[in-house]
Formats: sequence, C-alpha cells, structure tokens
Amino acid sequence: MQPLRNWKHADHAWWICFVAFYAIVPNIPFWTARDQLGLVHEGWFCISYCLVGLLALVAPRVLTSYLLMLVVAADLTYGVTKSYWISAWDLLQNVRSFQEFSGRRILAVFVALFLTAVVVAIAGLFPVEKIRGTNRVRAAACLIAFAATCLSLDFATMMVRAGHLVSLRAAAPTDTMNPGYIRDIHFTRLPIIRLVQSELYFSRVRGVERNFKARGIPVASATAQAIQYAGLDAGKQGTGQPNVVLVLVESWGFSIDPSMRNALTKYYANPNLLARYQVYQGTAPFFGSTIAGEGRELCGSRIGFHLVTASSDELKDCLPGRLEAMGYHTVAAHGMDGHLFSRMTWYSNIGFQERWFRENFQQMGFPNCIGTYVGTCDASIAGWIGDQLRSQQAQPRFVYWVTLNSHLPAPPPAPMTPGSSCRLTPLLAQNPALCSWFQLIDKVHASVAQVAQSALPRPTVFILVGDHAPPFADSVLRDQFSQHEVPYVLLIPRK
Repeated sequence: MQPLRNWKHADHAWWICFVAFYAIVPNIPFWTARDQLGLVHEGWFCISYCLVGLLALVAPRVLTSYLLMLVVAADLTYGVTKSYWISAWDLLQNVRSFQEFSGRRILAVFVALFLTAVVVAIAGLFPVEKIRGTNRVRAAACLIAFAATCLSLDFATMMVRAGHLVSLRAAAPTDTMNPGYIRDIHFTRLPIIRLVQSELYFSRVRGVERNFKARGIPVASATAQAIQYAGLDAGKQGTGQPNVVLVLVESWGFSIDPSMRNALTKYYANPNLLARYQVYQGTAPFFGSTIAGEGRELCGSRIGFHLVTASSDELKDCLPGRLEAMGYHTVAAHGMDGHLFSRMTWYSNIGFQERWFRENFQQMGFPNCIGTYVGTCDASIAGWIGDQLRSQQAQPRFVYWVTLNSHLPAPPPAPMTPGSSCRLTPLLAQNPALCSWFQLIDKVHASVAQVAQSALPRPTVFILVGDHAPPFADSVLRDQFSQHEVPYVLLIPRK
C-alpha cells in the first residue's frame, strides 16, 4: 500500500478529517469536565468550533489555534458559571478555591486542560494546505451544514415541547426561571453568546449593587421573622436574652412534594422539642446564589455579591452589628477555607467577632467530608455549635453557620442502593443524586434538632433556612423545587 501522501484520494481524506476534527474533537475537554465536575448539560456540540474551522480554511494556523483555545476556555468557563450561578469575574476572583476540590475533581480539571492543549496542538499542526480547490468548499459546506443541523434539531425539539414558536435566547443566569422558556438544549452549545449575555447580566447586577447600601432594598427573610417572634427587634438589652443560632442550609430548596418537605422537617414534630419550642415553618424568597442568601438573612436586603466587597459602614445595620450592640458575642462558622468568596474579610466587616473555618476545625481534629468541596463535615460543626451553646457564657451568643456538604453535585449515597429514607417517593428511590441531596439535608436537620433538645443553660432561638434551590443539572430534578422560594424552620423558646 502506498503512503497516504501518494494516495490518489489523499486530498479527499484530509478535508474529511478536517471536518471531523472541528465538528467533534474540540468538544472532548467540555465532555470530560461535564461528566467529572457535574456541569450543566446544555448541549452535545459547540457550533462555535465549526466557525473556527471555517476561519482555519483561510487564516494562518497560529491565529486559528489561539482562537480555538479561547473558544474552548469560554466553553469550559460558561459551563462552570452556569452550573454554580456565578459570573466569570467571580470565578476568576475565587480561583484559589480550586485547591479545595477533591482529588478526583482536581484530576478531572487537569485532564480537561491537558485535552485542551492536545486539541490546540493538533489544530496548529493540521496540514490545511493539503485541502485545495473544491475540497475547501466541501469542508466549509459540511461545517455549515453540521451547525445548521444542530440548531434545527434544537429548535424543533423546543417547538414540540412548548407547543409554539420559541426563542433560542438565553435565560438570565439567575435562580429565577421564566416558565415560558425551554432551557433543555440537547444538541447545541453557544458558550460565547451565553457567556457574554451572562456577564452583561452580572455587570448590571453589580451596577445596581454599587448604587445602594446594604440597607437600601429590603427583602423578606426568615431571620427577620424569628427576631420579631423572639422579641429582639426592639434592640433592648437584658439578662434574659436568648442565644440565636442561624443556619443557612446549602441547597435546601422548597420541594413541590409535600411528603419530601415533611420528611425533612419531621424532627421538629418531636413532643420533647415541641414542649420547649414554638415551631414555625414558611418560605422566604430567593434570588441568587449562596452569597445572595447570606445577604438576605444577615442584612435583610438584596445586596447580593456586593456583600463580599462592602465596607463596614455599609454593613453596620446588618444583624451581627445590631446584636453586638445589644451585648451579644457574635460567631460565624463555615466548613471551607476563609478565602472562599472572601468570607474571612467580609465576616469581619459585617461584625462577627469570631470566625471559624476549615483550617480552625482541622486544628481541633474535626474530619473532612468529600463533596464538590472538601471541607469540615456538617455533623461535626453542629456538634461544635452545641458545645458552644452548652458552655456557661456571661454574654448571649449569636452563632451563624453556613453548611457545606449538600453543595451540588453531591457524592452518590452510600450505599448506592437507596436507604430507607429514600424509599419515601419513587423519584427519590430511583435517583441517586436526589437521594444524596435528601440524605445530606436530612442530616443537618437531625443534628440541629438534637442540639435544640439538649440541656442548654440559656434559651436559644434556632433559624434554619435554605439559601437557594438545589441546582441539579437534570431538569426533571430541578423542576421538583420552587425556583422562587426556599423553606425555613424557626424554633422559638417557649416562655
């Protein structure tokens, strides 16, 4: 057999390889990251690579190689920002959090980066000059046809589901959802367009946040309701002040299934607990990621990500400062390192006198739990809070805790066969991801209820509230939760 360069159909083979490369191969880094990092699956193929392929037919290979690298970077970046409701700027600002990933996820990131380098190298070495004349026209026509086919299939799929003509526009990257927009795109990814739209949206949000103080745009919160019930809204000092524990529960969303909601809060129906506490349940609005939930509960406002950079003066009217003025000792706890979302800094600015993070809990010998982030186990922190409350203190304490382990994507339940708690509904029993979420949220409620029923020397107000709906990549699972409200439970000591 003669070498390929002497094969009479060599030109034909080169243009087919060229089309296959730009239509398929650059998607591999995203596919790898999607499966290993749990990114939202918006589509199989990024048609932006086809556009780079068209340019590669006429432009220098060095230029198109750099352009391909930028498109792959945009593809991966948008996948992360879409999955975790953060902007690309916030992702860049918190790139150090990468070291907190589990070993398997760190390996997945390196594999994706290595595959990106391989793809770019192939693009730079591809002998495009071997594609001549009509074969270049054929290659261009095939790339255009591939992109058009993917878009057409998406458009047809959405028309069938919606029952009418729909737009391919991107939804705003927030936790709210427009019911008229069908987000399940199965074939096409448009990361550059989506990323630009996302950043324009977040820039508008940041612009709004810069134009008002933390107290400027109030919003209903579970914490404000509890403070009112406990009689602490008047700001009076006194010897009978209760401790206050605020638990912001990661990804605790309001399930549309009443049986699932009731199963998670069943611990608060215990007669021993009811003898000591009045129990209130309800919902609070949510409108962003965890940071937005923190601003909602601590400041009662829509301060959002401006919370991270706000000055002490802007945050002086938030709950930690108000309670400190009433004689409270204020404590914040989180199972991750303090640099994540600059919590070490803004927890200080907002008025927390003590700040406990993973490095502090590690020094005490607390174990780490594996998940999206490797951090101190929620159950261990709940026990630590109980010890704080049981110690004899002259001052009442305000303890604020943001849980961690239920951050999605969650590790599979152990064992994989759903336990008895996941036999509650068929969907729970059949879906390991939902089962994991349920078990992790359940553990938080069980541990806090146990602390509440223990012998506490001072009456204590407990506030448990979700930060946002769980961001499942599976749209079926996302639809099991309200995209506007999160639940809360308030335990108010009986007088």
